[in-house]
Amino acid sequence: MKHSPVALNFEESGGGLPVIIMHGLFGSLANWRGVARNLADTYRVINLDLRNHGRSPWADDLSYEAMAADVLALMDRLGLERAKLLGHSLGGKLAMVLADQAPERFTQLVVVDIAPKAYPAWHQDVFAGLRAVDLDHLASREQARSQMGQFIFDPEVRAFLAANLSHNTQSGQGAWRWRFNLDVLQQSYLETSQMPDLQGFFCGPALFVRGAGSAYIEPDDRSIIIRDFPGGCIHTLKKAKHWPHVEDPQGFMNAIRHFFIDGCKGINKTS
Repeated sequence: MKHSPVALNFEESGGGLPVIIMHGLFGSLANWRGVARNLADTYRVINLDLRNHGRSPWADDLSYEAMAADVLALMDRLGLERAKLLGHSLGGKLAMVLADQAPERFTQLVVVDIAPKAYPAWHQDVFAGLRAVDLDHLASREQARSQMGQFIFDPEVRAFLAANLSHNTQSGQGAWRWRFNLDVLQQSYLETSQMPDLQGFFCGPALFVRGAGSAYIEPDDRSIIIRDFPGGCIHTLKKAKHWPHVEDPQGFMNAIRHFFIDGCKGINKTS
């Protein structure tokens, strides 16, 4: 099935070999600006908003195939024949799909705290919390965080989600909206929780970064990671959970930089 790509919003910085960064579910490129700035002293960084997120267009199709077509179209638009690819969570699954579908377009792969497998419906409380926000009568992001609190107990998660609220100061009632397409994210959630079948076509260096406090990559997942990515390796950050680039930024950047230079051999140098 041929998918019609949308023109993704992105920010570009730096110069050198290109690195594409893809955020996770409910996120945006804003979550990765710190990493983008850090890498821009050495690389040409393309930090993007996936479809139905951030400032990218909305579309009914949120399949991995459709999202992959968006990224490949952006690469063609920018004249990028090959690039390093970094993706977190949902973006990490998309990175795996892209590398498997078009291995000739990617030199290295970094997958952050996600494995090539299906996951349970862990975000139902998040959707309930988002639906609890009364956008028509909302006064502030602080109020939104409070309204989410009956379903989402972690204040950091509430703050992360509330950052996706956009306020139109020209409007009165109903001036607030979500930057992500909540309806489509929820309708597509069971699909995005699954993992498309991979053929193991990407044999290049593939780094899987996991947070020791996260349940997304378990010890038993090593076998499926190496099955699908024979050039893969796993690096665990002891201080991190599901957002290693936020919870252990120094350890995360150390691992990424060594990997980009020396592949999986470089990971031994991070200790």
